[in-house]
Amino acid sequence: MIYFNMKYFILMCKGFIIGIAKIIPGVSGAIIAISFGVYERLVSIIAKPLKISFNDLKFLFCLLVGAAFGIGLLCKGVKWCLDVYYLPTMLLFVGLIIGGIPEITQEIKKNKLNFKIVFTFVICFTILYYLINIQSDNGSNVINNFVYFLIGVIESATTIIPGISGTAIFMALGWYETLLNIFEGMSNFSIDISVFVLFLSGFIISTIIISKMITYLFKYYKVLAYTGVLGFMIASLVIMLKDVFSTNFSLSELLIGIGLFIVGNFITKKINDIFSKL
Repeated sequence: MIYFNMKYFILMCKGFIIGIAKIIPGVSGAIIAISFGVYERLVSIIAKPLKISFNDLKFLFCLLVGAAFGIGLLCKGVKWCLDVYYLPTMLLFVGLIIGGIPEITQEIKKNKLNFKIVFTFVICFTILYYLINIQSDNGSNVINNFVYFLIGVIESATTIIPGISGTAIFMALGWYETLLNIFEGMSNFSIDISVFVLFLSGFIISTIIISKMITYLFKYYKVLAYTGVLGFMIASLVIMLKDVFSTNFSLSELLIGIGLFIVGNFITKKINDIFSKL
């Protein structure tokens, strides 16, 4: 019983942090999931919704419950932290991400360094770096049914594809506030039912399709898949740090941020260490 409680409690904690990461501009929830060692199993489960075992259901339930609490309970709090303590908050998440890099490199080190690995890393790094830096010229505030469906599609894609921050893309499109309103409405059960159905439809359809693609890559091209993930991860970190240090901040904020960076790094490593022994 203790084994069960501890294992699934840690899963909920991981989901909780992943949920928080989902609403942080510049942070990829998938990267956090990879850092915590739950990504590959998660997409594998989602890719085969008709073949889910009872253990898979427990895994999925604990992770999603944690993520829901992370989004629902801290949505407003994270927004406040980003407004008031932007640099320390972002450095905490940078630390969480960097703490999981050793988990990725362990998979890559199983093969000798070769042209395919280097090429894959460079291509994935370059694609993500320029993709996130593209600013949308779409300034329309017209919200219709198709937009809610499209928000679900984008949310799904950026949730599953490592290194791509959905919130950064939504901010570029001018839909970030709309997304937060959807999350808040779902957390307090005040969301319009038509909005919920359209958003969920776009999310579920895209999630199954993209998960199948990701599962195929991890099954047949595992080393290259992790190399691509590492490229996405490093590009994401570069973009985040570039954005963080382009803002005005005081010496005290920097010192607090460095402390939180160390704490975030330690948390990821400690959680992974505990989870690997269960």
